[in-house]
Amino acid sequence: MRSEPLPGEARRRRAEEQFRTTKKINSDTKANSNSRQAEAEKTARLRALRLAKEAADKDTAERDAAAAKALKSEASRRAPGPRLKSVRTKA
Repeated sequence: MRSEPLPGEARRRRAEEQFRTTKKINSDTKANSNSRQAEAEKTARLRALRLAKEAADKDTAERDAAAAKALKSEASRRAPGPRLKSVRTKA
């Protein structure tokens, strides 16, 4: 009776187990890296969209402020204010 497998069989089983473990780790890592890359691309795309929106909002706010300022100055030029009559006195 033998208690241990033959040396060749033990090496083969150990090699097959290492191969399966390595294969599993590689497939997990590959799937994980694809997932991370997809997440990074999504994050970059969303960041670009957010920055573009912020720039557009800032531009719109500046235009609105300039339009409001122009309307205010135009209204003040048009509206007749109280006119002071110059009074001449004879001295």
